[in-house]
Amino acid sequence: MSEASVDGAALNMPECVPARMVNEYVYCPRLAYIEWVQSDFAHNFETVDGQYRHRAVDDEKGCLPAEVEDGDVIHARSVWLSAAAENLTARLDLLEARGKTATPVDYKRGAAPDVPGGAWEADKAQLCAQALVLRANGFECDQGVIYYSASRTRVPVAFDEDLVSRTRVAVQELRQLSESGPIPEPLCDSPKCPRCSLVAICLPDEVNLLASGVKTEEDGVRRLLPARDDALPLYVQQQGARVSKSGEVFEVWQKRDRLAEARIFETSQICLFGNVQVTTRVLAV
Repeated sequence: MSEASVDGAALNMPECVPARMVNEYVYCPRLAYIEWVQSDFAHNFETVDGQYRHRAVDDEKGCLPAEVEDGDVIHARSVWLSAAAENLTARLDLLEARGKTATPVDYKRGAAPDVPGGAWEADKAQLCAQALVLRANGFECDQGVIYYSASRTRVPVAFDEDLVSRTRVAVQELRQLSESGPIPEPLCDSPKCPRCSLVAICLPDEVNLLASGVKTEEDGVRRLLPARDDALPLYVQQQGARVSKSGEVFEVWQKRDRLAEARIFETSQICLFGNVQVTTRVLAV
């Protein structure tokens, strides 16, 4: 076990890094630190939907025989293996093997990206970490597959020396990071942040703003979370209606008849359907 120091407190970190954490580190070192070292996590729609799409391969089915023969055909789900020499442990979504030749298949909730190689770098690093674990357990593993469920696409990934080297460097850097103590700086103005489930824990823009020491207007900071999560939309479907503002209230009028009202601070948005007018004072809110 290795020791990591977080805010002055010593933590015992496992020697083997989960392959999933390799993915997180390549995506964002700060994200990996929050999850791996601080053990903080929060769900959002993407993570919950990912768990739902992942349910088929989370069900353990099939197993690795104690002795693998040349003619054996293996099709096993949710296989957990470790490799102390590589400082890695991995839960393989799906393992397809014929004898000692193995192909790991990793499931992802999104669509296959339009990038060189057809897969995100973080996803390739996670799959390569699984391959290193398989090799350490006596399998031959030169290629794997990433299955992107949203587009139903199988993307082959070759484990060349360059990818293997990048993956091993990521594992080593993550282990060093867990031992060094200080949390990495947040990403700066990154498009990764708004959809990250840990954005309310990481606070990237707030931390960067405080670190800069620059005073700025409120609009100078991205709003990554809604100001109020209990606000509701105002829907206006009455044809010929008019939306106006009176004090701190939105009012919906049909000629001289007031049809509805909604307090401004309780309204997240106004949705108009058809022939509906909006006053200038409403647009200024």
